[in-house]
Amino acid sequence: MEMADCKCPFCFMQFSPQKAAFKAMTVFTEQDFSAGMGEEETQLKKGYALESDPVYESFWARYPNSEPENVYKDYPVIDNLSDRFLNGRYEMDSGGFINRAVDAFGVTTKVRICPHCHNVLPFEFGKYPVKYLSVVGITSSGKTVYLSQLLRQIEIFFVKAGLTVVGTYDEVERFLEYYKVQKNIPLPRGNAADGLMPPLALNVKCNRTQQIYTLVFYDIAGENCVRPEQMEKYGPFIQNSDGILLLIDPEQFLGGPAQDGNAQREAHSPDKVIAAMWNAFVTADNKEGRSRIPLAVTLSKSDTQTDVLDYRSALFSNINYQAYEDHEIPRKDFAATGMEVRRLLTQINRNQTEILCNKLNECFPVHAFFAVSALNAMPQEKEGSYDQVCYMPDEEPETVRVEEPVFWVLYQLGVLQVKETETKKKRGGLLRKFFTS
Repeated sequence: MEMADCKCPFCFMQFSPQKAAFKAMTVFTEQDFSAGMGEEETQLKKGYALESDPVYESFWARYPNSEPENVYKDYPVIDNLSDRFLNGRYEMDSGGFINRAVDAFGVTTKVRICPHCHNVLPFEFGKYPVKYLSVVGITSSGKTVYLSQLLRQIEIFFVKAGLTVVGTYDEVERFLEYYKVQKNIPLPRGNAADGLMPPLALNVKCNRTQQIYTLVFYDIAGENCVRPEQMEKYGPFIQNSDGILLLIDPEQFLGGPAQDGNAQREAHSPDKVIAAMWNAFVTADNKEGRSRIPLAVTLSKSDTQTDVLDYRSALFSNINYQAYEDHEIPRKDFAATGMEVRRLLTQINRNQTEILCNKLNECFPVHAFFAVSALNAMPQEKEGSYDQVCYMPDEEPETVRVEEPVFWVLYQLGVLQVKETETKKKRGGLLRKFFTS
């Protein structure tokens, strides 16, 4: 069965899904070898000895503060295209997709790995079209908490928009277990400096078209998009994105000269992160000097802005799905949200908003504005372990509109169906201008 090449979600090298490698489940240690063992048996078993994988270790050496959980990292590699590794018998599912291999001892494995970096691939990766979504934000923007709350409720959100989650992976479950967002539990901290969080993948089916997609989410520190020395390592995660969610802390819009240790925050302001991403790859890869990647500019912690906006604003309440027909979100609702967020940003800091909008128009013209809250409550400052300050919700966290920017990105990518209203047909030019300005 011929399948289109896919890109590894770790190293982004291309390969045919039908030519992925595997980790063998037959493993021998020193204790399994005896003096009376024949030479042929010894040589066969040595090929399945437990030992470090230099290909895998080379990839993660670039991210020294990462702690990927991979129990198979030292298991033998089955790769029928390489003389350096073991050969096996590949088998396929009913659809012709190669999803398992059988080793020389007759043991079956379903642990598929990238043939280039040997990271474990999500189940069935490459069988369906893949969409890469990066969540970018500087420290304190709330992106890790946002991702945790989004993924924890992703099935509920998607079913309301005509999508069905048909498969989640171990990485998502581990992420949700490690980054819990609950009452009386310290809020999770973001990525360690120079660390890489493994991609978070799930399979989603569009109920209307029956097409299945693999969505891959990344948690990318905005600081790594600003520092030139880090762009070589982290730039590919932005460059290969099909959609980007840029999370902005409202405090980033307070403006004014940097004081009292705020120089770092000013250096990583949203417009500078946008410019850094653009400089890193758009100018080289796009003759027009503009990226066509959809960018959802998302104001986090929207619940803290009640003193700026009328408390009756739609930004402070969840999406009313009961008003929608056939699980289709009206396209005009995205425009209404964007208009409200722009007004809010302008009230917070008009100059900063103008700079941001100008950068977006010139660098990422396909963009829209959103506002979300992953907690809908102000966490309290507490003293945590080792006398470190932590922040802890003293009531059960509730989300507000966290799914909306993801819906817009998926709409732009053709995954999500939206309702094209009569208003849109009559005023299509105005709405189109709004979405891309």
